[in-house]
Amino acid sequence: MKTTKMIPAIFIGSIVCLFISNAVVAQTEKLGIVRYTPPKGWTKTVKENIVVFSAVNQTTGGYCFITLYGATPGTGDPQKDFAREWNNLVVKPFGAEANPKTETEGADGWTGVAGGSAIEFQGSKSAAFLTVFSRGETTVSVLGISNDETYLPQLVAFVSGIESDKDVADNSATQSEDPSPPSQDASVASMHEAPLVREFEGNEIRANQTYIGKRVRIYGTVNTIEINRAGQIVLDFKTSVSTYRMARCYFGKSQSSRVGALNAHEQATVEGTVKGLGDGFDNSKAFLVLEDCTVP
Repeated sequence: MKTTKMIPAIFIGSIVCLFISNAVVAQTEKLGIVRYTPPKGWTKTVKENIVVFSAVNQTTGGYCFITLYGATPGTGDPQKDFAREWNNLVVKPFGAEANPKTETEGADGWTGVAGGSAIEFQGSKSAAFLTVFSRGETTVSVLGISNDETYLPQLVAFVSGIESDKDVADNSATQSEDPSPPSQDASVASMHEAPLVREFEGNEIRANQTYIGKRVRIYGTVNTIEINRAGQIVLDFKTSVSTYRMARCYFGKSQSSRVGALNAHEQATVEGTVKGLGDGFDNSKAFLVLEDCTVP
């Protein structure tokens, strides 16, 4: 993602694609697989798999908000990924146009699609500009909202400085004796389990079509690790503030030593095949179930 130097500098409907050099060394931070450089002097707010930066000029009333959304499941099609994120992040909350003009650029296996339009935000005319980076079935999104063009260089610098963590994104998984070993596909990257659960809670039909039978690698905070009555190893992740279900993972016996090294209330990464919602009492859809799981 580092060499995808693209962001839409969109203000009142015009698009300017800028390509910024990352030669300047600055202190970076991480959100999952994403490395970024915080804009200096801006207020930072951290949420579940989300980081928000804000700047407000009390004298002029100008403002800018930059929201970075960590890795979430994608469709494998960058244009479809952008359309989905645009609809969820801009059209639904702000009533923006449904099909904005976009620009596309790609490098290092990542494809960036960017677009934007004018919106009404907190009672004033503003601009929303969204960049969605896609690689394989992983997406990372950056949303900027501003009513003051002077903030755009900082927004440009923020997005052009985003990098993927190759140690995570390109990590080759360990072989196992389970029927579905960890994927060797370099496009498989860790994503927080909450966005995947939200996909099923938001539209189960679409999520089933997209993810059932596919291998995903997720991370989150462990809730419990148990052996059920059938002798299966079961790991449940904790729910997040944005979901009411949790992810449940089933492991084969060959993974006993790896699962045994994990602890409740600590973060863990798991790879598994998505089965869908289910596994609750009286066949209710209480969990997002992953089968044939391994600890990479």
